[in-house]
Amino acid sequence: MNVALYARYSSDKQKKSSIEDQFRNCETRATREGWTITARYKDEAISGTEDESGRPGYKALLAAAKAKAFDIVLVDDFSRLSRGSRESEQARRRFVHWGVRLIGVNDGIDTATKGHELMSGIKSAVNQHFVSELKDKISRGMIGQALKGYHLGGRVYGYKLVHELHPDQDGNPESVGTKLEIHPEQAAVVRQIFQMYADGLSPLKIADELNRRRVPAPRATGWRGGTLHGCLRRGLGLLRNPLYIGCVRWNRRRREKDPDTGQIASTLRDKSEWVERTVQDLRIIDDALWARVQARRQDVSHRVVALRALHAGARSTGARPKFLLSGLLTCGECGAHFVITGTAHYGCSTHRARGRSHCANTLRVPRALVERLLLDAIQRDLFTQDGQALFIQETTKLLTAHHRGRKPEQQQDDAKQLKAVELELARLATAIATGGTLPALLTAIQEREQRRAQLLQVVQGQTMKVKKVAAFLPDAIVRFKALLDDLANVTQFQVDKARGMLRELVGGRIILYPAADRTERYLLAELTGDYAGLLRLVCGPKLNSTTVDP
Repeated sequence: MNVALYARYSSDKQKKSSIEDQFRNCETRATREGWTITARYKDEAISGTEDESGRPGYKALLAAAKAKAFDIVLVDDFSRLSRGSRESEQARRRFVHWGVRLIGVNDGIDTATKGHELMSGIKSAVNQHFVSELKDKISRGMIGQALKGYHLGGRVYGYKLVHELHPDQDGNPESVGTKLEIHPEQAAVVRQIFQMYADGLSPLKIADELNRRRVPAPRATGWRGGTLHGCLRRGLGLLRNPLYIGCVRWNRRRREKDPDTGQIASTLRDKSEWVERTVQDLRIIDDALWARVQARRQDVSHRVVALRALHAGARSTGARPKFLLSGLLTCGECGAHFVITGTAHYGCSTHRARGRSHCANTLRVPRALVERLLLDAIQRDLFTQDGQALFIQETTKLLTAHHRGRKPEQQQDDAKQLKAVELELARLATAIATGGTLPALLTAIQEREQRRAQLLQVVQGQTMKVKKVAAFLPDAIVRFKALLDDLANVTQFQVDKARGMLRELVGGRIILYPAADRTERYLLAELTGDYAGLLRLVCGPKLNSTTVDP
């Protein structure tokens, strides 16, 4: 019997030697039974509550078991497979379905024995209870650390992390917690940010100035307006962090996994559960400046809410694209998308988030204006007399090539071959007329006649299809004009469909370049037509491989 071993330890104070101990226990059982160990899988420092996507060793084990790479799987106990009752039961069902025997060496569960379903269910329930108790113990421990003055979060701009070391039983230094200390250089930047905001500068202008001065940012991507203003409702953002006035808060939010989607979501705890304390040694901002900043943040937030309500939530986050050109306009300066800024203008997203230091394209254009001008340009330039002739010429090639499964170059090659065969026939006929009657000449003529007939049939068939397609295309143009008319009057409920039509037509994007003349600056749009995309619009997503149905 071929056997695979699986071992796992979580990050809660366990050591790498745990893997070796688990493998040794499984090896003892395999040796006693006379089984051959052919594979070993492990996950180090990964919680048992993670599913297969978060555990590469476990994922590889499942794939190999499904492929029947071994007969038996040995684990030290079932909790190594999963601490969650659902995932543990799912694993047992999978192995049974694949015909792979699963054995927990310590807990005695064996899928080859009767009643293993009941034993596995009980073990899974115990493991789930263990996880719940472990969460409570960890939470109690962390609250204790917070009350002692230790920092439990990540890095905070303006502060540095300092490990507090105590000697362990052997006299070696051991970290018992982490505390915050003010970082002098970063604290000076924090004061500047608060002062600039209180003086009336927007978060974007502040971020732009910091990027221009190359001030190190909390993230490698540089300063962003969103980093500063954050979310007023959730109390996020550098300008809303109470730590800068020496107020330490912890345990405000609870993170839980959605049982249906598996996604982690956070919810605000009741205020009675918060851990709050004042540490004046961590104060960077005085109360007067803090009050000015918060008053302005509150005022700006109320005005933004009022504007969004006025424009029916035009910029509500997380929604599907609401405008005709969303996702299609591209900045010619930096390559980023143009997005709605304010409530009715398109502007470069990079400049909007990071300022002029990252993209110098400061131009904005009214949404209604850019939609009208671009649609007019498409309709005007596509359907001139020359444009229609070019459309018919190019799309005829595309459609004909599609129906024959051949490229236009291959079709031209057929015509050339036909012409060459006809020249050879003329030369052979001349040879016979001058007195040549060799059997070889007659055979050659017969072969050339057969080849000529084949090529003639192919070329004539192409010509018939070309005529049929050409007759169809004027009607297609009329149909597409109707589609453009619909685009000009699109309703909110038709935006997705209309955007898809435009994406097909312009090849996925419209580039806007900043330009200027002697009197003003403006945006210059570059559109590239896509004939294949236009055909998909007027003929449908699937072109029949043998016929054209006008």
